[in-house]
Amino acid sequence: MLLQTFLKMSLKQTIILLSTIFIASLSSKAQSTVGNDAFAVLNLYNSAPMTAKGLSFMPRFTTDVASALTNPSILNDSLNNNASLTYTDLFGSTYQAALAFAHKFDKIGNFGFGLQYINYGSFAQTEINGDVNGTFYVNEFMLTLSYGMQIEKNLYLGATFKPLFSKYETYSSFSLAFDIAATYYNPNKTWQASLILKNIGKQIKSFNNVRDTLPTDLQLGFSKKFSHAPLILYIVADNLTRWNIRENDALNPRDNVSMDGTIEKESGFAAFLDKGFRHLQFALDIVPSDTWFLSVGYSWRRHQEMKVDDAFSLAGLSYGLGIKWKNFSLSYARNEYHNYGSPNYITLGYSFR
Repeated sequence: MLLQTFLKMSLKQTIILLSTIFIASLSSKAQSTVGNDAFAVLNLYNSAPMTAKGLSFMPRFTTDVASALTNPSILNDSLNNNASLTYTDLFGSTYQAALAFAHKFDKIGNFGFGLQYINYGSFAQTEINGDVNGTFYVNEFMLTLSYGMQIEKNLYLGATFKPLFSKYETYSSFSLAFDIAATYYNPNKTWQASLILKNIGKQIKSFNNVRDTLPTDLQLGFSKKFSHAPLILYIVADNLTRWNIRENDALNPRDNVSMDGTIEKESGFAAFLDKGFRHLQFALDIVPSDTWFLSVGYSWRRHQEMKVDDAFSLAGLSYGLGIKWKNFSLSYARNEYHNYGSPNYITLGYSFR
């Protein structure tokens, strides 16, 4: 069986598999372009702990089952029968709900199950002359089925299958996406690293015979736990197959024009730094005890895309906290998008053990 084949993989075979993941990500570069992504649900956080960090995926073993679903290679025995429920007030009447659950099946391995749902609210349904004849709703949801396993002493692999559905009035769409991930973890060391290729797949049924592309992305994550401080540092790099992911905005040119019409070109060094830091996300966990934690994260890309010129902006900053009591956990997080509103995430977790 396929599962037995995976379990018997040698280190050499694993390296070949990871190389194949990287090559596949290079071929996906032509299929996915920045700013042309189908299904917003693929890019939304699925829990408060993930939102607080502001990371694209979780590159470290965790007790938050929803965070583990972002990286199937970190699904492990400690998450067995853990569940979480997340609610998010996004913008306006738009809200998101997410469920996550993990279970270990004897002689098979660790599985994760998830559901993310977005409701964009109701909209007026009008005739061409403006007469209102009713309302309609817009929503999207994504199912998640993940599997993780240990194949070598310090090496873990995982995969996720994600069917995605979208409904806009009488129009509907359906897509299939997959994630493949690998994590290196040595219990004798304080650092961990993960590599993930996300959203491999395609749109099966389009809204109006216009095919959208899924945001296929190769990402690398690193985490370091400090030996003499209750701190965990995270660094994630995304869009590794595309160097320039800066937006092109004619209304906000990067070259400065003086009052006399002189154009001051953006320096090559400044452009290099901007392009490089847009790939990076930074986060820090403060964990004084097993009963509570604080998290903060920062994304230079989100700051640059969402900031308001000539005004103080917290865009790109994320933060949150959580508490644990017996089998329960409660987390809150906020992700700053712009000065006029940002979503709040609340996650309730419970362990059925």
